[in-house]
Parts: sequence; C-alpha cells; structure tokens
Amino acid sequence: MFRGGSLKVMQDCITAVSAFAGNDYEVIALVHNENQFPAYSNVRYISYPKSRKSWFFRLYYEYVGFKKLSKQLKPYAWFSMHDTTPNVVAEKRMVYCHNSFPFFKPGIKGFFLQRNIFFLCLLSNYLYRINIKKNDYVIVQQEWMRQAFKKIFSINNIVVALPVREMKEIAFTRNQTVSEKKTFFYPATAILQKNFEIICQAAGLLEKEGIDNFEVIMTLEGNENKYAESIYKTYRSLATVKFVGFLSPEAVNKYYKNSDCLIFPSKIESWGLPISEAKEYNMPMLLSDLPYAKEAVGKYDKVCFFNPDNAKQLADLMKKFLDEIIIYDQTEEVRYEQPVVHNWDELIRFLFTDKLNC
Repeated sequence: MFRGGSLKVMQDCITAVSAFAGNDYEVIALVHNENQFPAYSNVRYISYPKSRKSWFFRLYYEYVGFKKLSKQLKPYAWFSMHDTTPNVVAEKRMVYCHNSFPFFKPGIKGFFLQRNIFFLCLLSNYLYRINIKKNDYVIVQQEWMRQAFKKIFSINNIVVALPVREMKEIAFTRNQTVSEKKTFFYPATAILQKNFEIICQAAGLLEKEGIDNFEVIMTLEGNENKYAESIYKTYRSLATVKFVGFLSPEAVNKYYKNSDCLIFPSKIESWGLPISEAKEYNMPMLLSDLPYAKEAVGKYDKVCFFNPDNAKQLADLMKKFLDEIIIYDQTEEVRYEQPVVHNWDELIRFLFTDKLNC
C-alpha cells in the first residue's frame, strides 16, 4: 500500500488505531515506507522497502517473516490490511479484504494486456483462502462481498465496513459551455476491469449516427501499460473521446463540477468511489448493472444501469441523456446484516471490544 486510495486507507486506519490505543497499547505498523505515514507518539513503524520488488518478498513476509516477527513481538492483535491472512501468532487476528480480484475473470486478453492483473485474479482466490478461517474477523466493504465470502470461503465472522464519505451539500453552479456539447466523465486508473473500451465503443456508435454533440473525458493517457496503450491506439481517432491522463484530486473535482454525467462501466469493484463522489455533486450517472454499483449508489433518482458488455445499450442511454428524454431507474437503499460499521473509529472499536455503537 504505497499510493492512491490504498495508501489513504492505510493512513486512515493507523490514525484510528492510534486514537483508540491511547496510552494503553503500543501500535506497531508494518509498512512499505514509514515516511508516507503520520507520526504518532504511540505508533512505531517498521518499513519493508523490498515488499514492492516482487511477489516473492510479499509472500515470504506473509508466511515466513511475519511469523518470526510475531513470536518476537507477542502481539495482542494482528490486523492485516491487504487481503491475505499472514501466518502469525497473536491473541486476535483480523484481515481487511478490499480487493475484488477473486470475482473478476480477465479472460485471455488479460494475459496479453495486463499479465500482473491476470495472474493476480487467478491466484487471489487461493491467496485469500489461506488461513482465512483463523481470523476473528474478516472485513469487507459491501454486503454483496459479505455474501460472496460466506459462499466461497464458508465463513460467517464478516464485518461490513462501509467506505462512505461524509455526504455534504456542495453548493456550486455547473459551468455551462458556449457550445451545446455535454460532457461524460469517467475517472479511473488504467486497469483491465475498468472496462474503458465499452465507453469508446458506445461513443463510436454514436459518431456513426452523426451524433457528436458530446465529449467523453477519460483519465488514461495511453502510455501507462499495455492495456492503456491498446485502448488509445484503437480509439484515438474518435473525435468525441478525450484522453486526459492521470488527474490530481483537485482536477477530478473540477471535472465533476464541469461535467454533465458520470459513466462508470467497471466490471468489478469493492466499492466504486467515483459513484459516491458524483452523488455528492448530484450528478446523473450511467452505471454497470452489477451488485457493487447498485449498493454504492443506494437510493438515488438520477441513475440508469446498463450491461457492461453491451456498447449498444450504453450508446442508447447516452443518446437519451443528450436528447433529455432519459428515464432513470428506481433504486433502494441496501439492507445490511450486522455487524456493519460506518467509519474507521467504529470499526477499530468493534474489532477490539466486540461491541457496536447502538
């Protein structure tokens, strides 16, 4: 966990653990680079710079090195933050599973375009399974993942920790351009399951019909990896698609303010943060017709769902949006089983005391 959302997750976790521990516990955090994390008087960092070099080091630490360390430290609790359950000795053990790779089938094109993702998807089911039943708690981000884990791994000690942002009213006026073009926005990294191609195919279908009063903003540049290169080479001739590359959080927020509709065609997510972000801006959305998206959007009156493998269906929805005749789908809030927590403080308190805030 060294950049982006996963780094923020780890930083937030350490902040919450430090606050809960106070002077009663010492917190030891095993990280890639301690300089990326906040300093707290009750937190001691141990850096593992080799953990990013290869899977050999990652797996060695998990199943050999950390067992030796746990025997030295004799910890009360061991909280693994990155999906796999290490081979350690501790009174309490927990694992946070925030990747959805076990549920994504990359297909043969994944082997040629993103081999690391291809093999990660193939292996993750087995890596998740190792030692998982030795945990006191398994933490996931959505109810659909809880139900999937129950079925696949035959476990019931699963906590749903919702990564919901604190919803706030954002007062702004969406900028109106001089032209009549509307903007569709898709913020995502260049990873196979993000399914950029379906939007490009839909845009191509609309262009063939002579419809060009729109633009699609995509946050890939074409040189990130073979998958991004393939997307760029195949669809760079489309006049309605703009490849803007990686954006800072400030730039992303600016695009939310200036765009008219979010398209999120990802085939698998543990949550789908842009859905929550766009909801803050009261933005219309076209989302994959999949459990993660329906759970992330909750009850919302400006969303339509489409088959993430059907470019024609997406193109039809885009056209209806442009013509202002779109009819949005009816959605409902998800009903969660217990235990479910709503922030890091609640999660840490529950893991260490086995009590929910009621």
